[in-house]
Amino acid sequence: MPRPGSISAEDVRAAIYECLSQCEAPSVDRLRTHLGRGSNTTILRLRESVIEEIRDQLQGHALPAGMPESLQAPMASLWQTAQEVAFARLAEERAEAQRQISEAQTAQAAAEQQARQAAQAHDQITAVAEERRVLNETLRGERDQARAEVREAQRAQETLRQTLQSAHGAERNGLRQQLEQSRVQAEDLRVELARERDYQAGQEQQCLRVIEEVRSERDALKQRLEAQARESEQRLQALSKALAEQQRKAMRMEAELEVARAEQVQATQESHRLSPVFMLSRHH
Repeated sequence: MPRPGSISAEDVRAAIYECLSQCEAPSVDRLRTHLGRGSNTTILRLRESVIEEIRDQLQGHALPAGMPESLQAPMASLWQTAQEVAFARLAEERAEAQRQISEAQTAQAAAEQQARQAAQAHDQITAVAEERRVLNETLRGERDQARAEVREAQRAQETLRQTLQSAHGAERNGLRQQLEQSRVQAEDLRVELARERDYQAGQEQQCLRVIEEVRSERDALKQRLEAQARESEQRLQALSKALAEQQRKAMRMEAELEVARAEQVQATQESHRLSPVFMLSRHH
C-alpha cells in the first residue's frame, strides 16, 4: 500500500491533465502545487514516466486512458500540428543536405583540376632542366676539344724548335720561318682558346644561374604542389566525410518522413473513426 502522503503515477497524470486543461505547462512546481504534496524528485520522475506513456499512446494513434474529454480534441490537433511541423523541418533539412552534397562534389572537381594543372607545370619544368643539362654537356665537350687542339699545337711547336736547332743554313732559315708561322698559329690558337674559355665560363655561369633558377622554381613549385595536395586531400577527406554524413542523415530523415507520413495517414483514419464515437458520447 502507498505510504500516507505519497503520490502515484495516477496522481501525477491527473495533475498533468489539470495543468493542460488550464493551458499551463506541467512543470514540477505547478504539479506540486496541484498535488499539494510530494518531493520534486519524485514528481519529476513520475512526470517523465507519465509523459513518455502519453507520447507512446499518441504515436500509436490512441488517446491516453483517463484523459479528460475536453483535452482529447486539442491533444489530437496538437499531435497533428507537431507532425506537420516535423515534416516541414525534415524537408528543409533534406534540401540543405542536397545543397551541401552539391557543393562538396563541386569542390572535389576543382581540387582534381588543380592537381592536373600542377602535374603539367611539373613536367614543363623537368623538360627545361633537361635541355639545360644537355647544353651544359655540349659546351664542356667543345671546351675539352679546344684544349686538345692547343696541346697539339704546342707539341708541334716544340718539334719544330728541336728541328731548328739541328738544322743549318737555308734549312735553318726555312725552319725558323716555319717555327715563326707555328708560333703565330699557336698565339692565334691561344687567343682563340682564351676567348673560348671566357665564352665557356660565361656560358657555364649562365647555365648555372639558369639551373639554379630552375631548381629554385622546381623546389618552390614542389612545396606549393605538396601544400596544395595536402590541402586538397584534407578538403576531400572533410568533404567526403560531410557528404557521407549528409547522405546518412538524408536517408535517415527520408525513413523518418515515410514513417511519419504513414503515422499521419493512420492518425487521420483513426480521427475519422473516432469522430462518431465522440459525437455519440457527447450526445449521451
